[in-house]
Amino acid sequence: MKIYITLAAICLIASAAALSIESLNSLREKTEIEAQYQECAKQENVSEEDATKLRNKDFANATPGMKCLGTCFFEKVGILKDSIVQDDVVLAKLVPQYGEENVKNALEKCKNEKGVDRCETGFKIYECAEYARAEWGH
Repeated sequence: MKIYITLAAICLIASAAALSIESLNSLREKTEIEAQYQECAKQENVSEEDATKLRNKDFANATPGMKCLGTCFFEKVGILKDSIVQDDVVLAKLVPQYGEENVKNALEKCKNEKGVDRCETGFKIYECAEYARAEWGH
């Protein structure tokens, strides 16, 4: 009987540890994303107001800084390289959270958006992706 109680306790502790590691990884990822976002805001010389507007998906009257911030962020996380969407990175990063069908549909819909320059192209892709994500209810 003692062996069963010991095994149950070990399983409970292992489960708690696994959940803690998963929570830590999620927190670490969110912290890294925020750091990349802040780094891009500084790099692109974007005001806090514009950074907040972009974070809140307020795309109306987007300033050049907002457009470059969205582009820079996608570049930092590997989604964009030389204004080209990196399909494999998008799938690897987003499928676990949003589902394969949703991500593939958004990818097909958004990856060919083009603008007059790097920032405009990246922003159009960013905006399209956010609208697609909103359709999924996320």
